[in-house]
Amino acid sequence: MNSAEIEGRIKALSLYDLVVNQFSTSSACASSFIEFNHASYPGVEAHLFTIADAASWQPELTSTSDVILKGPSNEPDRGKEWNNLLSILQDVMESLGPYRQGLMHGIIPSSHWVYHEFRWYRENWEGPPHELKSADTFLHLVDESIRYHVKELNDLGFPTTQSCSGLAKDHSAREPYQPYVMFDERVYPRTSAHLFTIADITGWIPSYGPHNFDIEFRLKDAEGAERFWDALVIYAREMALLLKDYRSCQA
Repeated sequence: MNSAEIEGRIKALSLYDLVVNQFSTSSACASSFIEFNHASYPGVEAHLFTIADAASWQPELTSTSDVILKGPSNEPDRGKEWNNLLSILQDVMESLGPYRQGLMHGIIPSSHWVYHEFRWYRENWEGPPHELKSADTFLHLVDESIRYHVKELNDLGFPTTQSCSGLAKDHSAREPYQPYVMFDERVYPRTSAHLFTIADITGWIPSYGPHNFDIEFRLKDAEGAERFWDALVIYAREMALLLKDYRSCQA
């Protein structure tokens, strides 16, 4: 890709409600970069951080809370690095179409990733990453209808700690809880952003768990729950593929 092609694709990002403050494709700069306005739409920060990780770019918040993505310094081919970023960005933004449509109809998320993620109590959070373990040790405790889903989520690198199918057939003796699943976000860095992105794409409601750590997905009710569980696994597969290189660099 040459500079004119890159600039044309950047201008087209307005189709996804993204507001670009500035960017540089010049080889005179230490690295390529693109800066997005945080007011593009609610929740955009988690999506951009996720896209950056998938494309091997470095995401940062600016002093004005905008999001800047910096290209890899070890990539000599600027056209290749831009094509990689913009292709992944387009794919993720296409998947987020229903989420952005919901925003236009007044469906605003109650939990904002960027508000919690950079609070002092999370910045001071210390400790080694958690080890990714097999779900086989606890799968017998999971509701039968979603055992397959929970196992695959764990196998894909999105470890779960709690869940409820929300389906009456799994809870004949009592009313089931609303459908939910809690994820351990401490296996890979920035997993919280990746999870918020998955939730926004698949129609789940993401929030932080107790003490503002780990990520919980919920549905408002059990109507169509089986479809939501299926969608969650399907897109988790795609996200795991996108994050393959990022995760391998964290090992």
